[in-house]
Amino acid sequence: MTWRISGLAPLAVVGLAVAFTAHRIDTFDFWYHLAGGRLMVETWTWPTVNTFAFTTPDHPWIDVHWGFQLLLYAAYQVGGAAACTLLVTSFIVGATLVLYRLACRSVSPAVAALLVAVAMTVASPRLMPRPESISFLLLALYLAILEGQPANGRWVWALVPLQVVWANVQGIFPLGLVVIGGYWAGATLAFLPVPAGWRVASGLPPRAWRRLTLVLVCATFGCLLNPYGLEGALFPLELVRSATGGSLVSSRIGELRGPFEARNALVLSYLWATLVVVAAGSTLLRVRRVHLGRLLVAGAFAVLATQALRHMALFAWVAVPVIAANLGRVDRERNAEGPDIRGKTASSPGALGALIPVGILVLACAVATNHFSRLVDSRREFGLGVATQRFPVEAVAFLDRLGITGRPFNCLAMGGYLIWHYGGGESPQAVFVDGRLETYPASVFHNYFRAIDNPKTFARLAKYYQPDFIVLYHAWGNRLPLVTYLAAGHGWTMVYYDDNTAVFLPDDEPHREDRERAIRAFDDIRLARLERPAAVPSTSWERLVDFPIAERWYQHRYGEFLREMRLWPEAAEAYERALAADPTMIETRFSLGMAYWYAGARPEAREAWREVVRRAPDFEPAQRALIDAAAIGS
Repeated sequence: MTWRISGLAPLAVVGLAVAFTAHRIDTFDFWYHLAGGRLMVETWTWPTVNTFAFTTPDHPWIDVHWGFQLLLYAAYQVGGAAACTLLVTSFIVGATLVLYRLACRSVSPAVAALLVAVAMTVASPRLMPRPESISFLLLALYLAILEGQPANGRWVWALVPLQVVWANVQGIFPLGLVVIGGYWAGATLAFLPVPAGWRVASGLPPRAWRRLTLVLVCATFGCLLNPYGLEGALFPLELVRSATGGSLVSSRIGELRGPFEARNALVLSYLWATLVVVAAGSTLLRVRRVHLGRLLVAGAFAVLATQALRHMALFAWVAVPVIAANLGRVDRERNAEGPDIRGKTASSPGALGALIPVGILVLACAVATNHFSRLVDSRREFGLGVATQRFPVEAVAFLDRLGITGRPFNCLAMGGYLIWHYGGGESPQAVFVDGRLETYPASVFHNYFRAIDNPKTFARLAKYYQPDFIVLYHAWGNRLPLVTYLAAGHGWTMVYYDDNTAVFLPDDEPHREDRERAIRAFDDIRLARLERPAAVPSTSWERLVDFPIAERWYQHRYGEFLREMRLWPEAAEAYERALAADPTMIETRFSLGMAYWYAGARPEAREAWREVVRRAPDFEPAQRALIDAAAIGS
């Protein structure tokens, strides 16, 4: 049985890594990273100023992600978006295998696979085509090398070139120094009069300690080996100031909020908190032989994770060797196998352990069929290519067909795609703002968020920047106030909308010709939409093997947008498409009834509300709607 578990466990880990990373590209930042790689290839220079935006064309751009961007662009040139996904998948598979092998030094293959699977689950929102994918691999390599001291001897010197690589692929590279420094501090403390068990667990021979000291120093200076020198090495400090501490940006971007602050991340936040508790509890079980370096690193990453959702993933990686080493030591002491037998695995986990790899494969299947996304309230779908519902693909194509160009006012979510789409050629078209927080002064974000929050201030912004058109991502509710305000007039006309995007043109004379052509062209599009066939409800089997998680969410949000615009028949169609994807959505069915009612289809509205009550008898809004409808009559 043991050899079967040993063979199945790594396969389960790899299967889960592939399932979590092989999803359709849905991150907004993907596009500006891709555009950055293209810019470097076309100009043979590193970026230095923010030429992608007309708002701050001369603002410095220290692009610490340049190495990743070149890799991403090379992959895109070879095989498009699918190749980019496979590139990232290779990084994550490598990282998880390194973590798995590291955990196997202390615990059985089944338990090691379980720990890595939990870590991957916590990290799952971050497993996407962004520079973090390389950081996960580098962090795993750091932990494996440092945990192998002093037995692996000179291999610790590999940390120096790895740190140089890290300093040129992502801005969180100082965390590499935190990891090295934590293990060095633990070994240094072991020379002091600490408990004997701590010295045995944490200490290094003097020669190994001196080697680690030199590695830490060289790795620190290695951060200077980037295209921007000292500015590049110190730039992470600027990122920390702009993205933490309740700054204007950190309070608006979901991944920069703390754990438990985002409703759609609660499941993973609780799982992260469980990892913290298990790591702390397993350390207490080994309090007489605490590895100080491991403890310092885990503590630092735990504190970091309390600052932002995105950092929970990093703690999950660090927690794997912490928990594995502690559980392995407890297991060996319980079985009287001696005080130190590094390299041997713990005792066989028995029948329960045999089920762990099977459980991980079941989880991988849940991810691949999108049921995991449904559980954690995500719109991520398994597969290759681009999640087109996430980006303004059709809206931009509409503008291109009509030849509408100029300065856009775009919301932050749309900026990356616009940079990629408009950024090529001899005369690239710049954007208003995008997700590169480091390339804009605070004043731009202040003006942008003020317009989003208080649409009445948009006229002042438009007078200053004079945009030629507006592209807004209406799928997020916080954009709807501005969309509604502009659609009501106030100097702008909505000339296009689709599942995720609304486009506006000014009402002034210089834009009259473009505006009239756009209105005529969109009338034809709306007519074609009315003639398209009704949505075909998905069967139970179809939802089981490939749950349409994105379709259900975007069609529901589209219906909400159309309700705000008082376009009731179109709203009803959007809700119907959402329910065809997932008939269990109670609030969507209730909204469908509202859309029917105001569209004049009152029998259909009553039937929709009756179905809500049948499915959810305690849903009071539907009960009240039926009572009011009965009072009004037909």
